[in-house]
Amino acid sequence: MKEKKQSGEKRYIVTYADPNTDVGTASKILNVSENNVANGVAVMETDAEFDSEILHFDGIGSTVITCSEQRAEELKQDSRVLAVEEDLEIFALGTLEDIQQEVDTLHEQDPYFQLAQEYYKQGFEQGKAESQRGLMEQLQKFLSGQNSGSGNTNGNGNAHSRTTTPTAFQTGVENPFHTPTLNPFLKTVPPPSILVQPTPWNISMVKAPAAWARGLRGAGIKVAVIDTGIAAHADLGVSGGASFVPGVASFNDDNGHGTHCAGIIAARNNFIGVLGVAPAASLYAVKVLKHNPLTGGASGMTSWVIAGMVWAMQRGIKVVSMSLGSASSPLLAYRNAITQLTNAGVSVVCASGNSFGSSFPWVNAPANSHPLAIAVGAININKAIAPFSSRGINGAGWNPVTLVAPGVSVKSTYPFPASGYKTLSGTSMACPHVAGAVALIKQKFPMFTPAQIKAKLIFSSSDLGVPGNDQTFGAGLLNCDKATL
Repeated sequence: MKEKKQSGEKRYIVTYADPNTDVGTASKILNVSENNVANGVAVMETDAEFDSEILHFDGIGSTVITCSEQRAEELKQDSRVLAVEEDLEIFALGTLEDIQQEVDTLHEQDPYFQLAQEYYKQGFEQGKAESQRGLMEQLQKFLSGQNSGSGNTNGNGNAHSRTTTPTAFQTGVENPFHTPTLNPFLKTVPPPSILVQPTPWNISMVKAPAAWARGLRGAGIKVAVIDTGIAAHADLGVSGGASFVPGVASFNDDNGHGTHCAGIIAARNNFIGVLGVAPAASLYAVKVLKHNPLTGGASGMTSWVIAGMVWAMQRGIKVVSMSLGSASSPLLAYRNAITQLTNAGVSVVCASGNSFGSSFPWVNAPANSHPLAIAVGAININKAIAPFSSRGINGAGWNPVTLVAPGVSVKSTYPFPASGYKTLSGTSMACPHVAGAVALIKQKFPMFTPAQIKAKLIFSSSDLGVPGNDQTFGAGLLNCDKATL
């Protein structure tokens, strides 16, 4: 099955006109033995190296092959073939360390920067007050119950209530040689704990708490994070996953990007760390990007991403979050894959890209490749568009920005140190806010199709920028409250 890769050959994705093309038909079109065509998901899910394998993806009608440019051109002439596209490299869309420092500096100069800290402080104080109030009420009930129908004596034999203030405290005179005899229970009362977890500014901005108040937290909804994997973290629960990175069997996150995105979607409401938009959603880690130790970034190949998408579809996952992209025109391979996922009831949420200001300022692939893809741009705490956020289109069939969400200086879960937290920026951070919102919508409206869910997001968004839908903000800011009504 393994073929030696020849000099000058490249990796291509062959997309067939019939999405139901099976292995047998694909082998005939490619003019190879059926024995030389492997099940793409099954092979890539192992730790095998597969650079020269012919891999077919059942259910979406695509095959990955290694061949010469001439052979690729020949295949394009076959009427049964829709497209033959180079297997492009794709990147995680979070900012690198040096860019992040620059973004943070600009953010701190923003007059609205203090709002984030104020939101946290308000939540903390509110939680503290409610916790103390509840604790005192319980304490008073306990004391009243203990005092009912019985007397109690102090050190002098005088009966008094447990709530009677000792003499030393009534007079304000402190006797260093005498400690009033109090109920032993009072000596063991711990300081009041915070029972209400503070809500991060970004989660408040998209109005997720309003949906939570109506019992919507994403319970029962499976969300796949197609990224660098997800690390074990005290603030996260991972229900399963797979790796499609060659030679890597584990879906553990060795980069941090996927773990950060996962926290924005579904960090638990467990009184520590941060909160996700849909804290009760079920997370699945689909590793398609590998860590680059030289740059700190992460990248993979388009075929790896498509394999991850097929895996998610086959397992009944209803939301995929893809904070990744490449500065390329729409790809028919993505379009075909997204068509099959949405037909199966899977909503596809993608980062719009971080390439604005470059020679490719438009929405990146895969976000640009299908009209039902939900393309997410990034804004800051002041609701201004992030300077890096890709926007606009460059031709027909180019999916534009759908809406925006917080993507500048967003704090979330991170694996370094273990169960840590980190602040990052990028459309990568905006995308999972919307993925979490889709989980909330899906919980509220389980029969909604991906088309209905996208429409719900658009019509419930809070308009930003010029009135109406525009190329920068799309429909506007994500509004989880209205989207779930």
